Amino acid sequence: MSMLQAHAIDAITQLANSFESVTLVKLGCSVLAAITVAALLYTNEKSNSFVVFVWACFVKPFTPSSRKVHNDHQNNLEGFYKTQAKVYDTTREILLQGRDDALKLAYSHAMANKSENSKGKKLVWVDIGGGTGLNIEKMDKNVAKLKDSFEAVYLVDLSTSLCEVAKERVAKYGWKNVHVICGDACDFELPHKNVDLITFSYSLSMIPLYHSAIDHAETLLNPDTGIICSVDFGVQSESNSIGRTNTLGGMVNRHVPWIFRTFWRLWFELDKVFLDPSRREYLEYKFGTVKSLNCYNRTLGKIPYYIWIGVNKQDDAQLVYRFNSLATESPYLAPIDPKKSQSAVIEDTPVSKALEAALDNAKKGLPYPSLFYQRQTWRVYYDELADDYDCFKNQYIYAFTWEDPREDANILKLTSKDTVLAITSAGDNILSYATLPNAPRRIHGVDLNPCQGHLVELKLACLTALSHEETWMIFGEGKIENFREVLINKLSPHMSSNAFQYWMTRGGKAFNPNGKGLYDTGSTRWALRLARYVFAITGLTETVERLVTAKTLIEQREIWDQNIRPVLYSAIVGKLFVGNQVFLWKALGVPANQAAMMDTSILQYIIDTLDPVIGNSLLSTDNYFYYLTLKGKYSPSNCPDYLTKQGFKTLSRKQNSPLEGIRLHTDYLNNVLRRLSKKTISVAVIMDHMDWFDPKGEDVNDEIDALYGALCEGGRVMLRSAAQVPWYIKNFEARGFVCKPAATRLSGKMIDRVNMYASTWICKKIPTSNGRKMSTIDLDKI
Repeated sequence: MSMLQAHAIDAITQLANSFESVTLVKLGCSVLAAITVAALLYTNEKSNSFVVFVWACFVKPFTPSSRKVHNDHQNNLEGFYKTQAKVYDTTREILLQGRDDALKLAYSHAMANKSENSKGKKLVWVDIGGGTGLNIEKMDKNVAKLKDSFEAVYLVDLSTSLCEVAKERVAKYGWKNVHVICGDACDFELPHKNVDLITFSYSLSMIPLYHSAIDHAETLLNPDTGIICSVDFGVQSESNSIGRTNTLGGMVNRHVPWIFRTFWRLWFELDKVFLDPSRREYLEYKFGTVKSLNCYNRTLGKIPYYIWIGVNKQDDAQLVYRFNSLATESPYLAPIDPKKSQSAVIEDTPVSKALEAALDNAKKGLPYPSLFYQRQTWRVYYDELADDYDCFKNQYIYAFTWEDPREDANILKLTSKDTVLAITSAGDNILSYATLPNAPRRIHGVDLNPCQGHLVELKLACLTALSHEETWMIFGEGKIENFREVLINKLSPHMSSNAFQYWMTRGGKAFNPNGKGLYDTGSTRWALRLARYVFAITGLTETVERLVTAKTLIEQREIWDQNIRPVLYSAIVGKLFVGNQVFLWKALGVPANQAAMMDTSILQYIIDTLDPVIGNSLLSTDNYFYYLTLKGKYSPSNCPDYLTKQGFKTLSRKQNSPLEGIRLHTDYLNNVLRRLSKKTISVAVIMDHMDWFDPKGEDVNDEIDALYGALCEGGRVMLRSAAQVPWYIKNFEARGFVCKPAATRLSGKMIDRVNMYASTWICKKIPTSNGRKMSTIDLDKI
């Protein structure tokens, strides 16, 4: 028997004797003893490492000698690490999860955050509590070569035993720019005034004076572009977040249930590892949160851990840019000094929710809302815990957009002087406007569903950071082999923490190459699934495939008329699905108010929609809407504008990209309109939004008034409706608009490639002359 094995068995005996009267502890000891004895049956290196791990972490803490606490923290560390320093890395790989992801996130953000005058310069990195140097090895092997990316790397740790292992690792790999400092995290010194990257990797939970360690890190971090990262155990709860949720970067999985909070906190304290929430909370108080991820180590019983990325909360370079270009057209968003009184703000001047939240946080000494520290300004601040979002159940409705942007462009004739406000949906139309030769200078996307914003953020990030081939795989095919790696390494610096959390938890399934892909997600997936089911049980699956690959309109019409149409419009299918009110709402998202506006029966409405499309638009090459619904993916020659090579090239250019003018609002349309500066919108595209209103209510008039206030003189509203003449047109006309149909769908005729609506309208704000509205006669002269 080896000396190590003898120590283990002796420790187990001491443990049992120490707790003779505690039945549960004795039971636990028996289990641990059994595990240890089983490991003793093997003599290889991994088995011996496992014995040491069990002894040091699960047995030794109960022994009388280990329960004694020294005032010298270095002695405490050595007492814990001395016997396991050599096997530390072998035994911690399963326990300390998330380190690779944290390093990749930290590095990608540090590189993206570099200022223009520091491009090409190498980073300076400090790994506080770096232990054996395994993090540095992981960075070199899996993320970025040390010699190519870092001017200097400093490993700081108070344990002499772990530092010795780190020095051996440095010598083994011949790293000339890596320096090991055996010192206190609270007061170590560096030859550099500022550093670009600071990491705490499962070390903050073991530092008693963590306030001092975090304060010291703050003094070292480059105030403008530095990135700080922590990956560690933590037991946050909802109650810990009251009053500061907007600083946290999203609440997905942040709440740890009571049983896990209590059990793991007590368990780890036996090894002097502290999972109390205060450590993470102090990080989130001292720094602005850029990314936040809440996870569980499910391999070892759902141990909660987090990955967090932060920046200087007052001086980060992104703050000035954020204040100058965030969200709306209100001049009181930029530039401001939150430390000074804003007495110059006129009470009746629109003020954004973002500004209100920023000023409120500044008064309390809190960081600004997490959205303020994001690299891009696409996403406008919103309170993710607002009750208004609960109805969406954390999922988007539309994975693609139904309206035809080609007709939008033909009707609206947009120019670079326009400021457009549109319903966000899946963002396809917004991106199509941005690909126009004279793209609007600003495009506001508005949607109450936060997840629609998360989807569009993902598209914007892909257009910014990926190649056309990668973007095509994600949104053309709807599947990609390594989505998680792409999200962490390339996309994360260009997304808000809220959107990043969403796609980290859902993206793997949505883009799984072995699954059905992106376009089988969202609430509308039920309509597509049902369509496939109907085709399957009626034996039309192969026929539908022939329909979407037809080479000519004649061939397409023949397949439709002879094979598909008779089945689709049959009495059984028509009654159960196509003409069913429940199906319309649950699967297609058509509410009762809109269905009531149809001038014909529901079945006839569907016939008037589909028959003209089949007769006039070739699905295989020039109708990506129906091609997608039937194939579940796009083709390179039949896809939205942002996925074409030319559209991608326009949007992804580094200088003066049209994407810079996009803003995504997560709010009611009325709220956004009223917080915009008056008369700043030239075009509002509100889709079929108003069909949803109750004709007996006042909501429609409130929205028309809000549109009137936000539109400039001569500004236009474009809307679509299930009715040829919507009932609310008279409301527009009564409130200062002149309204004309841009297209009216007649039986057998197609007004656009979707042809889903009975009419398209343009409502133009009547200009004023000497404070009075002009007559329609005068308007015709304009």
